Amino acid sequence: MRQLLVWLQHLLIVLPAIATVYVISIPSIATYVAYLLFALLLVRITELAPRFSYLLVPIEIIGFGWLSYTYGGLLFFLLYSSLVSIFLYFRRPIEIVSLVLLTNVALNVASHQEDSLHIWIVNLTWLALTLLLVAIQAMTRKQLQLERSYETLSLKQDIVEQELTRTLEYARKIEDYAQVQERGRIATELHDDLGHRLIRVKMMTEAALQLLERDPKKANHMIEQVRDQLEESMNNMRYTVRKLQPKEASNARRYALHRLIEDAGRDLQIDVSFDITGKPFPLYPSVEYVLYRNAQEAITNAVRHGGASTVEIVVDFTSDQITMSITNNGKLPDAVAFGMGLRGMQERLTLLGGQLVVSLEHGFVITTIVPYHETTPPIEGE
Repeated sequence: MRQLLVWLQHLLIVLPAIATVYVISIPSIATYVAYLLFALLLVRITELAPRFSYLLVPIEIIGFGWLSYTYGGLLFFLLYSSLVSIFLYFRRPIEIVSLVLLTNVALNVASHQEDSLHIWIVNLTWLALTLLLVAIQAMTRKQLQLERSYETLSLKQDIVEQELTRTLEYARKIEDYAQVQERGRIATELHDDLGHRLIRVKMMTEAALQLLERDPKKANHMIEQVRDQLEESMNNMRYTVRKLQPKEASNARRYALHRLIEDAGRDLQIDVSFDITGKPFPLYPSVEYVLYRNAQEAITNAVRHGGASTVEIVVDFTSDQITMSITNNGKLPDAVAFGMGLRGMQERLTLLGGQLVVSLEHGFVITTIVPYHETTPPIEGE
């Protein structure tokens, strides 16, 4: 649009100047042409150095008014060219109004010798062109605002996409870190548990061999204990390996709680109930992983240390957090001791900003609390 106005500005100088030569008699063509070339030069300088428009445009209006007053003819169109200059280089309303009124004064001074009809036509044309230029400027300003808004939105979209990418990458790192921590914990637990059992089995076997001749009954009892120890160790190993290497396809949910409940009930020969309250929503894999591992640890500890036969799991979804409460009917300890299992559960929750609460008031209850929001973008595979 700006380029079109520049062309209109030049045409309003060149065409009336040429037509005036045929309308009236010019005393000195050379002087006339020199004035017109100077007028075009002034317009060009204003175009190349718009920062001087506050000085050049008023000079242009006065100069074009003088040319129209001196030569007459159709040179009053030059002041219409000045109108275009005003709307090209000025934005403040007070400046535009002042210069537009100045062009009208110059236009009427240049046409003072013409009849009233001519003056009316000149002023109506001036008014129509002014209104047209006001509309064009308003439309151009609105277009610029839309372009700036679009650029701002595009920039914000890029920022949001970058933040989303960083968030997903951070979630992946958290999940990887949690898995590494869990593998380390499992390795330590296997080493400590299996090593302890093997040492105990070795000592019991040696004792049974020594008692075999002197006290066969007691030796047989110790051999039965060795068998039970080995069977329990095999079950623990089999249970751990099954959790590390799921049989489902790679795109299945690896850490679904319902699978854990089915496996625990089958492998540990206990009753496990599962209930969901609130309004469930999709979870990040890292959050589902922590819930799964904490539930797994709580069930294992309930059977191993408390001798539980029943475990109840309740997952509650609220607008700002997920709460998983696990209750068992096992033997209650005198005090809560944060061993390796509970510490591992707390460490996993720390990565997500959550907390672990252990209560003995209504049975042995382990509560996992994870801050989470339903508005969080779901991850594929949930």
